Amino acid sequence: MVKKTKNFKNKIGLIFLTATLSLSLAACSTSTTNNNSTETQTTSNNINNKDYFSTKDLTGIYDENNATKINLTNSAISGNGATLESNILKITSEGTYILSGQGDNVQVVIETDDTAKVQIVLDNVSISNNDSAIYVKQADKVFLTLKEGTVNTIKDSSNNSTESGSAAIYSKSDLTINGKGELNVEGNYSNAIKSNDDLKIAYATLNVTAQKHALSANDALNITNATLKLNSTEDAIHSDNSENADLGNVYLKDNNITINAGDDGIHATNKVLIDGGQINIEKSNEGIEGKVVTIESGEINITSKDDGINAADGTTTTQSRPGMASSGVELIINGGKITVNAGGDGLDSNGNITINDGEVYVNGPTDKGNAALDYDGNATINGGTTVILGSSGMAQGFGNSSKQASIMANVQGYADAKIVVKDYTGKEIVSYTATKNFSNILVSSPNIKYGEKYTISIDGKETTVTASLITKAQGSMMGNTPRR
Repeated sequence: MVKKTKNFKNKIGLIFLTATLSLSLAACSTSTTNNNSTETQTTSNNINNKDYFSTKDLTGIYDENNATKINLTNSAISGNGATLESNILKITSEGTYILSGQGDNVQVVIETDDTAKVQIVLDNVSISNNDSAIYVKQADKVFLTLKEGTVNTIKDSSNNSTESGSAAIYSKSDLTINGKGELNVEGNYSNAIKSNDDLKIAYATLNVTAQKHALSANDALNITNATLKLNSTEDAIHSDNSENADLGNVYLKDNNITINAGDDGIHATNKVLIDGGQINIEKSNEGIEGKVVTIESGEINITSKDDGINAADGTTTTQSRPGMASSGVELIINGGKITVNAGGDGLDSNGNITINDGEVYVNGPTDKGNAALDYDGNATINGGTTVILGSSGMAQGFGNSSKQASIMANVQGYADAKIVVKDYTGKEIVSYTATKNFSNILVSSPNIKYGEKYTISIDGKETTVTASLITKAQGSMMGNTPRR
């Protein structure tokens, strides 16, 4: 990573608020008072986009009258600060540059003072090059603005020499992609879009394919109000910093994202924060991974070969003993609707798991070597509706720090089985249809009260269990099987 003497104040960590809850759920009653405590808990959310984006990041405004205009089809330049020689369009001064037309085997190189801010407006432009098609060699910050109503295409080749970076769009400086146009990017050699510093995307529509990572940043990868379709051989959204433990963060706010990834759907070496929007991870090895993963709101659907959501510290070389929690590792769910279909662990943390609110549905592993809920520290449920299905072999429940009761049982069920939880009066508390076979079920709801009995009906076959703050498997199949 290129060293820069800049202020990292807005990058250092994401602000995660440990919040309690006040929520009405469709599957629950409208009471906001915890059934097991006299306390009334409320959710607070003070996350502000301005902590992650500048005004210019968000607006995509540019001055067309004072911009340098470049038509790649006929190599015409009107204005100052740019030259086009030997198929290299070189931009050397701060300012705004509007690119249009088609440039085959053309490379756009931005090389300015390291204090300069450069805005490149893409106006129905198509650029292809053997190496990186857009290469930010030096600048303070570069804005790629997609003109509204336009469709733009950027791609490199499978023969990229990497002399100008291993991505179709490669930046050694902070890079922002904004505007309400559309951008198609093909990373035919490795990454599609990569920044050595920050990568920010605001209000843009991107269709990205990559032979490695679709979107990659060293310091922070912040995306808001964007529509993204990401297809990658490795991670779709990737932020990784091996030099500074406070960097390597992902922030996603109110986006519509579809992911098909060969490895992780979303990966950060430090923190992942998701607040709003819809994220569909249709294919992944692990759906979401970070040292601290916090979900504030939004609808998230995950399909994974391995873990659905994994909180783990991938930067440490020290291996914790089995069952020993890793320091600073957490999965926190404060709201939203999360649905996981995992071949490995469903919700996995090498530290703690805390669910304060929202809806969480997990269809976990069918093999006994993984668990739908898996943790090495503590698992706490304080609110919301949670239905977790998986194998009974390593099944874990919630711990005694929970403020909301739950029920857990070893019961056999099959794909498409209808699960109904009723209280002693016969009132339906939760209903759910499984997508996979399972032998253990864990359910929590604001309407499940400590010490009371509940009936779990699976396609009409009933099992009676007692709600507790510490959930262990009940039922007739295997009893409470220790995790290790």
